[in-house]
Amino acid sequence: MDNKTVKILLCDDNDNFRQLLTQYIKAMPGVEVVGEAIDGVDVIDKTELLDPDLVLMDLSMPNQSGLDATKTIKERWPDKSVIILTLYEDSVYKELADEFNADGFIAKSSIKAQLPLVIEEKVRNSALK
Repeated sequence: MDNKTVKILLCDDNDNFRQLLTQYIKAMPGVEVVGEAIDGVDVIDKTELLDPDLVLMDLSMPNQSGLDATKTIKERWPDKSVIILTLYEDSVYKELADEFNADGFIAKSSIKAQLPLVIEEKVRNSALK
């Protein structure tokens, strides 16, 4: 079976967080960080250009919110997975993520526990294709 690498695009306006998350993900098997975006406008452009399998999207950013960018990505490329990453753990934000067609929602405080599970599932599913 051909092992397919899952291509990930990170979108967060905080440079330090983005760099830490990139390093964290690069240590995982079966994934490649294909790019980083700094806001909702940038992530839409880079989704078209870099063709990621998975977009990790910050909720609150300048120029265009992660929710609006998620909705646009899911309308243009329904096969792309978009996971919202946010500081906000309130259920209202999870409901908003669902409303804007996100494939998942992870509070930044839970990234170490939840993100590897999401990525492992994506890697497993891509290996089956």
